[in-house]
Amino acid sequence: MTTKTAPVSILLVSKNSFIYEATRSTLGNVEFLSLIAKEITTSNYQAVIAETKPNVILLDYEFQNQPVDILEQITTDYPESAVIVILPESEMVNSDRMILSGAKAIIQYPYLADNLVVTIKRVLELKVRDHDYLIRIPVHAAESKPRNTFIVFSPKGGVGTTTIATNLAISLQKSLKEDVLLIDGKHQFGHVALYLNLRTGNSITDLLHYAGLLDQRLIRQVALKHISGINVLPSPNSIFEAQGIKPENLFTVIQSLQQVFSNIIIDGGNNLNENTVTYMDSSDKILLVLNPDLASMRDVKQFIEVATTLSYPKDKTLLILNHTGRKADVRREEIENILKMKIFGIIPSDENLVLSSLNEGVPVLLKSPRHPISKAFSDISSELEKIIQASRDEYQAKGKSKKTEIS
Repeated sequence: MTTKTAPVSILLVSKNSFIYEATRSTLGNVEFLSLIAKEITTSNYQAVIAETKPNVILLDYEFQNQPVDILEQITTDYPESAVIVILPESEMVNSDRMILSGAKAIIQYPYLADNLVVTIKRVLELKVRDHDYLIRIPVHAAESKPRNTFIVFSPKGGVGTTTIATNLAISLQKSLKEDVLLIDGKHQFGHVALYLNLRTGNSITDLLHYAGLLDQRLIRQVALKHISGINVLPSPNSIFEAQGIKPENLFTVIQSLQQVFSNIIIDGGNNLNENTVTYMDSSDKILLVLNPDLASMRDVKQFIEVATTLSYPKDKTLLILNHTGRKADVRREEIENILKMKIFGIIPSDENLVLSSLNEGVPVLLKSPRHPISKAFSDISSELEKIIQASRDEYQAKGKSKKTEIS
């Protein structure tokens, strides 16, 4: 006889009848989610939360005049309930403020497609993941250390994430003179090994089999040393292996990799799935790649909206403008104005060089180190090095302050 798992309880803290009806109709057909039917007012919401102990609280930004105050009060008094803030489209500019005040995620109202269900599922997954990780890792070892993990991603295919990730890993290793791990995060149809002319049966799936039991020796046996000096973890050798990769196991493996390699570059490709989001969650920065054309800009703009839903702060995303220098290109100033973001790095176009580099299995930085493209990769890696150094300085400063408190 099988037993059913208890549904996840959702409490909507809102006085807006339209939001209530939209939430009820959206969640009504989702079997594992249960919306608590309680009338909420500004005077009784605390008593209702205490009584029902919901897994998730949907907090309407306009529930009362001081949304930050009520959010901080709820997250402090009821830490077991994950809070998702419902923001009207006109108030989306306050999303970062809500995250800093304790919200686990943001959802825009009116709800778009199935965004509400997806956001709730993600918050629940992160809640379980964080809980399991804290149990598995001793408190003193779970303290925030600089991870220096960067994922190269684009919502549009064919913009060169593999070329950028590969060359940035090599450039970063040369400038830092430290170990750098390059991960092929495109589990299906990944090309990192091809770009580097690596013939191997090793892949990330060799580590996934031992998720939670990994040590440095095993990790270094699987990761390959390339002639450039970087370490490489290729994608799976078959589509069937790739399809078996689960986000929770991948997250555990990434945590282990970050204990061994203090600098990691991930080729995230252009497919936004659960595993890609797991890589993004584990990364300090997302290097978001676009070409100077309208189609690429549209896709990037949509991803930036998704990143807000995923609760990523704005400074987590860095724009990389690739394939520049053509007459028909949209100007840099226009791109920055439309996307409301500064461009972090610019890479010029030379299709013949990039294509010959791929065909020969020799990265641009090694094939033509004086070429403007190589110079661009060096410039971007120099900026990443500044980010790395800043995180290390901050970590050391925290360590010194703790020692002073103890003494």
